[in-house]
Amino acid sequence: MEAYQRNYLTAKIATDMYKLNPEWLSSMQRVKVDEQVERLFRVQKAILGSSEANFVTVSAQDIQTAFDKLAEGYQSYNEFKAAMQGQHLTEGQLKQVLSEELKCEKVMELISQDIPELELATAMEYFNTHLQEFSRSNVWEMSQILITVNDEFSENHRDEAWRRIHDVKKQCEYTAFGTLALKYSECPSAMSNGYLGWCEETKLYPQIAASLLDLNNGEVSEVIETELGFHLVRVHQHKGARTATFEEAYPFLQRKHEQRARQFLQKQWISQLLHSASLCR
Repeated sequence: MEAYQRNYLTAKIATDMYKLNPEWLSSMQRVKVDEQVERLFRVQKAILGSSEANFVTVSAQDIQTAFDKLAEGYQSYNEFKAAMQGQHLTEGQLKQVLSEELKCEKVMELISQDIPELELATAMEYFNTHLQEFSRSNVWEMSQILITVNDEFSENHRDEAWRRIHDVKKQCEYTAFGTLALKYSECPSAMSNGYLGWCEETKLYPQIAASLLDLNNGEVSEVIETELGFHLVRVHQHKGARTATFEEAYPFLQRKHEQRARQFLQKQWISQLLHSASLCR
């Protein structure tokens, strides 16, 4: 393995595994990264040396596109260049390893292109035995105002928090909910005028979910108490619980089948490739 190849793979794997540059790895992390570098290089070398690699090509445009995509992650080209230098890579060396990486990807696509079709009966059986995967609970697009209960602060003693949330509830009659959330809410969503986005019933406190079931779009709830404190919630939209039909689920099942079949073919091919390489040593 050339030094520039090791430098690139080390930086790539350190980022993938730990979101760190190599120089910030602990000694234990470095050992694990080095093990993965050796394994990945061994796999890449076997792929590039396979007969199938003779049937794929990587164009200069492919390499430049991959190079530009990396550069886009930096504020400027000078910052990108400094990052390359920090990992002891020249532009030419980086493009070389990108070329090898792209060729490996194309070989993997080539050897896994003949995927058997998903039989309708198999898809139907999976659908019927995994209905939970195709079911959705109630979801609401919603906002909230939260006043927490915390005895360490006088304004958040339970009685005071109760008084404050009811005062906010009265103000909802003549002041926009988002304005009140920004002013009073102790939830991080206050910075977005209380907006929480789409929330699933199963991920909400039961007390809140139960209250939401009785609200129409645009309505504000009565005060709701949870272990966090007191809430007011406003519903923007509601989508009821439902289970997809088989016809709706079938495209997903096809994609899942293709993904699993491709992974199986690739894993099997690499295993055979590495086994053959070990016999030729």
